[in-house]
Amino acid sequence: MTARRLSQFLALALAALTFWVLISRPGVVDPQFAVEIHVAILLFVAAIFGISFVALRFGAGGSTTFWTVDRADQVRPILWMELATLTAMLSADGVFHWLGQASPASAEISYLLAGTLVPAAFLQFGLVTWPSRSSRPGRLRLLIIAGLAIGLAAAWTYGAYSSASDKSVLPQAPDLIVTVGAVILGATFEEIVFRVLLLTALLDRTGSRFQAVFLSSVAFGLMHVPGALLDPVLHGDWAFLQQVAFEYAPEFLMQTFIGLLLGVLWLRSGSITLIAATHAILNLGNAMAYGLLAYG
Repeated sequence: MTARRLSQFLALALAALTFWVLISRPGVVDPQFAVEIHVAILLFVAAIFGISFVALRFGAGGSTTFWTVDRADQVRPILWMELATLTAMLSADGVFHWLGQASPASAEISYLLAGTLVPAAFLQFGLVTWPSRSSRPGRLRLLIIAGLAIGLAAAWTYGAYSSASDKSVLPQAPDLIVTVGAVILGATFEEIVFRVLLLTALLDRTGSRFQAVFLSSVAFGLMHVPGALLDPVLHGDWAFLQQVAFEYAPEFLMQTFIGLLLGVLWLRSGSITLIAATHAILNLGNAMAYGLLAYG
């Protein structure tokens, strides 16, 4: 399957998932007007996706590339690296569960250790190659992009924390430092994997900025799914698994959407510091409201 065909299939799958999420919410579909409501929601989803893809075409447009890949094709080794990272995370979580020590803290430790050590090992042993910088954005351009990105991310995270109805009390200074540090570390390794490595490799392979951003964003969203569904699977509670999957679907869509924004930011800025900082700020509101496991 070509990258274009894969992008089209995934776009239809995301649209179908969005449609299902909307019609499945309690009280959305009135049985008396079920057909009309389904048609209206279908048209709404089609309009939203149409607008989003036009915006993505515009946002990802251009020809300037700030990073290039030295290897002929490293999309496959990067995907293997992501699979190894996910396997390490889930295996560590399974061991903690088997020892009776499973907790949000143990899951966070597994997430951070596997997410940093596995990619580092792949890079160290040359299984994946770090891309080379080919050009740099102008200082004024970078300053404007950074101001917009950081400002929007700060507004997003402030809104996320303010709107959290059952948020916990802000932790004390030592715990807050740990929380912020963990958020920055998690955001940094995710940006390195999905934007610096995967998106850049996809751009080199497909030659399409649009497809590179879209495919890397879907991969970014999918990477979070197994961890969200692991607990009911380990307990063999299939009814709970269906409930968790139902509740997690909107979050998966949101993570994919955030991946699109970060992908465009990477293409426009070429700044690892900026995409990592923006990602971390986006995650900080939920992390402070609900704990470290609330971000992704």
